[in-house]
Amino acid sequence: MSTQDEPAQEQNVATDAERLDGILAQTRADVGGEDTSVVATALRRRLDDVGLDIDAAEIDRLVAEIAG
Repeated sequence: MSTQDEPAQEQNVATDAERLDGILAQTRADVGGEDTSVVATALRRRLDDVGLDIDAAEIDRLVAEIAG
């Protein structure tokens, strides 16, 4: 019988693009159509939470898209 003597490696490592897609979907679901300041606050907080560094111009574009 074998034993595990080392920590298990994480099996499902998401790429930055996958994490961003998930954040955008969640942000759309939660604050889509809201004022841009509400969307910007939510999006920036979520990006900070997962450690994604997105260019300010790209964040502005995404905020405008989500706010509709």
